[in-house]
Amino acid sequence: MDIDIINKKPETLLKRTSFQAKMIFEGKTPSRTDLKKLLCSKLGSKDALTVISKILNDYGSERAIINGYVYDDEDSMKDLESKYVMLRHLSKAEQQAEKEKAKAAKQAAAPTSGKKKK
Repeated sequence: MDIDIINKKPETLLKRTSFQAKMIFEGKTPSRTDLKKLLCSKLGSKDALTVISKILNDYGSERAIINGYVYDDEDSMKDLESKYVMLRHLSKAEQQAEKEKAKAAKQAAAPTSGKKKK
């Protein structure tokens, strides 16, 4: 798998740097976690502050374009990124734990009706 950074643009007001990378791979499209590790080594960034927003590839093609961001700090990342995007970057077990945690919080916050069943 080969990754080249095509474009890197600082966005100082949003406290992040956007990037675009070109990837050539064999077989199936690599997972986000594998891509994130490679991109962090190429960009010299921390794993926790790197977000992949899109992986664009054509069906049957072994090339892809990757769009993403490297944030300056964790607070700006949490303010700007959606929850579902952040969930994509977790492992399957962590995703399930987060979903169950959200479901339990939703059930706890749901109002109970004052009527009793007979």
